This record gives sequence, structure tokens and C-alpha cells, in this order.
Amino acid sequence: MKILLTGASGFLGSALALHWRNAGHQVALLLRPTSKLDRLRSLDTSFDIGRCTTDAEVAAFVKQVQPEVVVHTACAYGRQAETSLQLFDANLRLGLVILQALQHAAQPVCFINTGSALGPEVSPYALSKNQFAQWGRMLATQYGGQIRFINVLLQHMYGPGDDVSKFTTHVLHTCRRNDPVLKLTAGEQTRDFIYIDDVVSAYDTLLTQGHKFDTEQDIEVGSGVAPSIRHFVETAHRLTASRTELRFGELPYRTNEAMHCMANVARMTQLGWAPAFDLNAGLKKTIQLEFKQ
Repeated sequence: MKILLTGASGFLGSALALHWRNAGHQVALLLRPTSKLDRLRSLDTSFDIGRCTTDAEVAAFVKQVQPEVVVHTACAYGRQAETSLQLFDANLRLGLVILQALQHAAQPVCFINTGSALGPEVSPYALSKNQFAQWGRMLATQYGGQIRFINVLLQHMYGPGDDVSKFTTHVLHTCRRNDPVLKLTAGEQTRDFIYIDDVVSAYDTLLTQGHKFDTEQDIEVGSGVAPSIRHFVETAHRLTASRTELRFGELPYRTNEAMHCMANVARMTQLGWAPAFDLNAGLKKTIQLEFKQ
């Protein structure tokens, strides 16, 4: 299958790129000029790569690739002090440029978007991701079957090699280093933690069965289980045999904190997908690979 993938320098994008290349698919990568492909282990020659700056360059690369499927994982989380305009460009504008280019593609295209399970009120990141999903649904309907828009409501992904700015990675590294103290909220929030290999297998399922979906559809991807943040931290602490003191309740909850997040995986189950890792197994594998145990 001919796949156009955005965000291949990131945690999820690089995992998908490697998996689909090894599966024999034709994978083209749409990247910023400054994006580094360290996660692809110098295998960039295995991919058709377009490093685009302008809208016209993006549209030209889309036309050159003529993808059957676009998998959109590029985003900005707002953790690197990005401005509102930078979040808009990464999380909304880039996707719109690609969708507009696909309007004139020679064949119908399935657009698999990596959305957010968080409500738009939670953060500027969540707002921009929700706004793009609204645009995607509308344009898919307007384009009369030219685009099938699948919006993946992805839960809290984790695994080895993820960014150190992520909560899960920060907790693991802090516990592994035996830092004196880890300050936390009360940890009553529940989160659906899903291991990276399960995310990749879910996207693989969507890739092969996307034709079964309506013109536009949201689909939830997660483990279907939602332990508390406190349970996650205590499990990481135990599995790393850490001596770090866990100080729950020292930090306040964020404004508009989402207190419960859990995927309804019924639709994915109907497609034959099921997660292979529970939290304990996923954390064990993450620790083994992250710290080369």
C-alpha cells in the first residue's frame, strides 16, 4: 500500500514508519526541513522523503506521492513554549493543506488522523486537535467520497524512546535515577495507558480495514482500562525498585484537569483488534528497553 505519513520524527510516527516499511508498504514521509530522523536509525534512504516549508511544496509532494492512505501524526503539544500560532500551524493548518491537496487526487484516499481524547477546554493543544477534526469531518463530507476521514481518539500512549517531556517517561526516569523526591498531584485522575506496540497494531488494523468506515468517523484507541495516575506511578516505582519518595498531593491539579479518560474499544474489537499489553507488562517492557536491562 502507498502511505503518506506525517510526523515520522516523533515517537508514534517513527514506530509506524519502521513497522510499515518492514511490512513491505511504500512509505513516504512528509517532514519539516529541520526534523531529525534519529528514531529511524539512519534508515531514511528507505523512504521517499519530502521536506516541505510552504503550502505549495506540501501540495506538490502530496501530488507526487499519490497516496492511497494518509496517516497524520505530526503535532505540537505546547511543551516547548510554542506560541498559539505555532500550535495552529502544526495541529490545524498543515492537515488542512494536505486535505485540500487530496481533493484533486487521482483516487479516493483514506485519511487517518491522530486526534486527541481530551476535550477542547483542557489545553490549547487539545483545542487545536479538536478543531482540526471538525474541519476534517466537514471536508470529507463536502468532497463527496474523495476522502474518508478517520479521527483516532488516542489515549495516553507510552513506551521506550518516548520524549522525556512526557509524564510517563518523566516518572520512569525519575524513579530509575532514585531522585530524592517526586512531587505529584493527588493522582486521583484515571488514564487509559496504552503501550506503543498496541498503538501500532491498532493503526495497522485501521490501515487494512479503513474501507469499512463511513465517510467520516471517530474511533477510540486505548487499552479500555483506566487505572489512576497514582496506580501508574506506584507501579513504575515498584518495577524500577526505586528509592524515590513519592509525594502525592504536593502539586495542584491543572485548570480544567480531565479526571477520567478511558477508551471505548468496542469498534476496534469488532475489527479484530485487541491490546496485547496490560499496564504491568507494558511498563516492564518499557523499563527493559529504555534502560537496556
